[in-house]
Amino acid sequence: MSKKLLFNGCSMTAGDAVTWGHYYPDIDFGSHVFRKNPHPKYDPYEISEMYLNYITNLRKHDNLAGQINKLTGCDCTDISEDGNSNQNICMTTIRFLSELSLEERKNYHVCIGWSSLGRKVVYDPEVNNFYNVNLHCIDIEHYKNIHNYIKEAIINRSDIDHVLDYFHNIISLQSYLSANNITYTFWNTLVYVKDDWLDTINNIRNVKIVPYKHDLLFDKRTWISFDSTKEQPWKDDMWAHQTRDQVISKDNLHPNLEAVINLAKLITDRIRTMI
Repeated sequence: MSKKLLFNGCSMTAGDAVTWGHYYPDIDFGSHVFRKNPHPKYDPYEISEMYLNYITNLRKHDNLAGQINKLTGCDCTDISEDGNSNQNICMTTIRFLSELSLEERKNYHVCIGWSSLGRKVVYDPEVNNFYNVNLHCIDIEHYKNIHNYIKEAIINRSDIDHVLDYFHNIISLQSYLSANNITYTFWNTLVYVKDDWLDTINNIRNVKIVPYKHDLLFDKRTWISFDSTKEQPWKDDMWAHQTRDQVISKDNLHPNLEAVINLAKLITDRIRTMI
């Protein structure tokens, strides 16, 4: 394949600690990186530097983009982030491609692993920074300036609103990619949309545009489904369900290297038929 590949998603795409033990066998990821327990040899600063090097450089040789690079030889750019929200996935993908010329954009095939519904991008004016946050951030001191926002925008918000946001991000990105003649492959990693939520959206009075009936969403060539019995990939059809027996550890339920390699093969087969 001659096209370049662009990857975006959350930790399921970025890889989390998929090969941490290979590079740092004497440092427990869950215990020492997140400072639950002190390490007998390395201080917290040293471990933080190792972690930064791992997520910035090392794991990109082993994660989903790295595995597909090995299979295809394509130039793979990975802008996925741990904890990424669908809103940020949509925006950063568009930003990356928009910084290229029109001709350069056409050389890319975009690979997106959509994240969970309950993650949002939040701006904290006190530190002039944007965060990807979820409902668990309400208990973290670091996010104290935006605790009220998290409560109102995530915790107290209806499931239907979260579902509408999900489809809005998908439709926005698909529309941008189609308008720029950019091919793409999508899959769900953590999304679960119930049929009754869809029915509720469909039955809302005076709704003239029903998001989940958007034509682009029904193009199965662009979506990877992990369950052939499912009509659409967002109906309880996510990668996380396929990897419950293939996890990094009992404490880290992200897909392990075997699961990542299997998905890489599936994506490679799909995009070979599309580009």
